[in-house]
Amino acid sequence: MDCFEILNIDETKDTKEIRKAYSKLLTQYSPETDPEGFQRLREAYEEAISRANESEESKQILSPIDEFMKDFEDNYRSFDKRLSVECWRELLERDICYNIDTSKEISDRILAFIMDNYNFPYEIWRLFDSYFSWSTKKDRLYNDFPTNFIDFIVYKINTKNIFRYEELKECKEDKQDLFITEYNRIYSALDDYDLYTAKVSIEAAKEICPNHPDLLILIARNLVAKGGLKEGERLFTDIINNNKDDLDAYFYRGDLYFRVGKIEEAYDDYKMALDIKPDSQGILYALGKTCIILEKYEEAIKLFEKLQEYTPYNSDIRIILNSAYNFYIDKLLEYMEQNSMDKQLKYKLAEAYFKTSRTEDSYNILNGLMQDNDFTSEMYCLFCQVLITLNNKELAYTTVCKALDLFDEDHKLNFLKADLLEEFGKYEEALLQYDKIISFNKDDSTAYNNKAYLLNILGRYNEALECANMAIEIDPNIAHGYKNKAMALLELEFYEDCLNACEQALNIFPYLTEVYVIKMRAFIDINLYDEALRVYNTASDFGLTDSKLYYEKARVLRMLERFEESINFCDLAIELDENNVDCYYSKGLCYYFKEDYDEAIECFNIAIDHDINHGGAYYYKVNSLMHLSREEEALDILDEVFNSDVPHLDSFYNLKGSIMRYLENYEEAVIQYRKAISYDPNIAKYYYLLGYSLNELERFDEAIEPLEKAIELDSNEIDWHVDISHSLYKIDEFERCIEYCNRAIEIDEEYDIPHQNKGWAYYRLGKIDEAEEACSIALKLNGNNYNALLLKLRILQDKSLYEDALIMCHRLLEINKNDEEVKEVKEEILKQIRTDKKEKKGLFKSLFK
Repeated sequence: MDCFEILNIDETKDTKEIRKAYSKLLTQYSPETDPEGFQRLREAYEEAISRANESEESKQILSPIDEFMKDFEDNYRSFDKRLSVECWRELLERDICYNIDTSKEISDRILAFIMDNYNFPYEIWRLFDSYFSWSTKKDRLYNDFPTNFIDFIVYKINTKNIFRYEELKECKEDKQDLFITEYNRIYSALDDYDLYTAKVSIEAAKEICPNHPDLLILIARNLVAKGGLKEGERLFTDIINNNKDDLDAYFYRGDLYFRVGKIEEAYDDYKMALDIKPDSQGILYALGKTCIILEKYEEAIKLFEKLQEYTPYNSDIRIILNSAYNFYIDKLLEYMEQNSMDKQLKYKLAEAYFKTSRTEDSYNILNGLMQDNDFTSEMYCLFCQVLITLNNKELAYTTVCKALDLFDEDHKLNFLKADLLEEFGKYEEALLQYDKIISFNKDDSTAYNNKAYLLNILGRYNEALECANMAIEIDPNIAHGYKNKAMALLELEFYEDCLNACEQALNIFPYLTEVYVIKMRAFIDINLYDEALRVYNTASDFGLTDSKLYYEKARVLRMLERFEESINFCDLAIELDENNVDCYYSKGLCYYFKEDYDEAIECFNIAIDHDINHGGAYYYKVNSLMHLSREEEALDILDEVFNSDVPHLDSFYNLKGSIMRYLENYEEAVIQYRKAISYDPNIAKYYYLLGYSLNELERFDEAIEPLEKAIELDSNEIDWHVDISHSLYKIDEFERCIEYCNRAIEIDEEYDIPHQNKGWAYYRLGKIDEAEEACSIALKLNGNNYNALLLKLRILQDKSLYEDALIMCHRLLEINKNDEEVKEVKEEILKQIRTDKKEKKGLFKSLFK
């Protein structure tokens, strides 16, 4: 098959088009899951590029970027250099990687190269990310590269690969990448139980590097898969004897022991593996199961609770953990039969009851223990948590304060007090409590992080950012720290930094729902609605459901004018949180923009019921009533607003002014606009509307000052210049009138009104030629401009062009047959025409006597 057929494009010499086609097809042919398909695609790509370049000169002068990429490729081709952090750092320290004009292109060129050449150790992936921030810029990279490729890049950056690249230095020259390909093929085949492919690739890999320890692990796994348990065990043991820190050998030998019922031996191997990699979810899970079989329930519980921190939405983990607790409870009850007075046993039982949602049972045990004087700090902590769960927060607060009198520096008790203060909305006191915790331990990242959260709530975003950064400095893996940092940056409108902080949070913990919400808000604020929807889809793919997530999607859909879909997502959000006032408001806006004002009012009413001071709901409710011609009701609502604590009262005075203008009550409109200005003197529109209303009252001299102020605040509004020119004309300031007309024309020379006003001003100044020029432009732009036609009539009359003037009268009366002024002018012109005819007739008689 021809290379261009494989690429699914017509034959071309455009290398960009070839690369684009290749990138698109990479989504279907992964080098790890379909190496044969990838190989065909790669060969077609190389042939197409070769054919495209045949007509080019063989030697070209390299650009600085091309020179950099040549060195980059040379580094990759040399296996020793490829593994050297120092070699890569030396290359990446070049100015071209930092220059704002070239850094993006360098990043894109490297990524394009990595599409086909991606066998780097973990340390090199991390190094690349430290220079180009790929993991935090993946949303933008999705626009230029295949999604699955960028996901692959982020996975490589965030996942520590234990493959031993260094061991390949001794294998056959230039065969390292082939070995890695065969290794990946074996790994996938064993996972899929494709033993034939595994056999073939094992033989191929052994030809290249037969003693590579990672290959030996796969050979042992293959033996076990085929039933060679003894041979597999022996090989795993040999690997361990050669390397006491071989994680995979311990883990897979542990699996083997578990499979044949040697549970104690499996436990020992899993423990060794966990010591080597304490955060491995697979090892935690395997060791936890082994502990349950061995009745090591406390240990199993600790393992599964740690695992649950990594995967909080995994229902299987919750079920196993609950099972471990229930086994533990049975065991504790057995111990209690023999040691009924053992307080520590009672405490452990109360804790187990609490963790399995048997809160009342936990309370009863702890309440009994409270009667003794030796209630420990741990017991107080648990008792307070039980009381909080039972919704007895006041007693919990009293209890924690009592406990702190006894254990003033206890970490958990101090945190519980801070949490309760936060629960009661006493944020300032909670902040002081966190300061106390920090005074005991200046490296308490959680305390700084919780302070950042509260400071965000209080709107003290710079302080929140500082505290979040402190938390992150202490613990770079604190996902919530990045979340609170992102929130502060969002409110400070540092969107780029906000999105980077979101990515850092999600790289640590991809299930943090609030981060997706913040990320969506950031994209909405900068009008990148498709990106916001992509964020929602990612959260949905992780199985996250949350009222705020639904609300943000509803917002995006509303911005895109997909109102019915938006309403549906508002309803989904309300199902999860019926007190989410923003959802009722957003739903109301959808109905408002659909012009379904009755439904809109109903939604705004619910929003107001939930929040009596919801300014937006009042504002659009009033607007909805105005659209329904229910002005009196709208005015009644505004009176309610003026007697409440609704924020931004200036907008409501402005709204009342608009109603008064609509009712042609301009005196009252003036009063309302002045009130709006008194609340916020920086809104240009308020001054304009005040000036407009004064013009309507023919108080032209008063209108000039607010109109000038409006233009001072915003000089780009053409109507404001036009209106002030009208005011100036009315008070006979014709030169200034012309000045503002010219400014209006600079803004939009295609708008006829400023030309019209300019013409009248010139006319009043007696500059008939200038007036006629301006009038002609106005009529060219709008042939039915009545005032310009009137001006034309006056000019024709003044120039004694009575026949043309009479035609203009007829045209004006066709537009407005009741214009008495034009009728009078018409009579004057007819009279003048008759007079002229008589004079001419008399002259002829005298000549021919």
